[in-house]
Amino acid sequence: MKKILIPVFALTLLAACQEKIEERAARDAKETTERKCPMPLGNEGNIILERIDFDIPTRTWKESLLLDYPEEGAELDNKELKDVLVSELKNTPSYKPYMDNGFNFQYVYCRMSNPKDTLINITLTTKDYR
Repeated sequence: MKKILIPVFALTLLAACQEKIEERAARDAKETTERKCPMPLGNEGNIILERIDFDIPTRTWKESLLLDYPEEGAELDNKELKDVLVSELKNTPSYKPYMDNGFNFQYVYCRMSNPKDTLINITLTTKDYR
């Protein structure tokens, strides 16, 4: 009987210690923000990844970025940017587990000169990246 109970007990303990994908995403977002943000993106430094958050109830990975975009009232091409974001999402292996679990990905670009001024707010869902 001991020969059967010990492996069953060990497997039960192992299964109980598994981290949920949402918890992993929240931890990854927090750790990345603490270790790497603010992080310049691109060659010119005109985009800065300010922080990453993960909202467990909505299952949304949110990246807050600052954009050096001085022109007031100028239009940005959201469709083109959305296509670039989808392409980058699909080509980033670390996002694969999150995409496989149907997470949303939100990108909020604010003006570098005035971080309260939101320029672009794009949310990608499974319809966009599958």
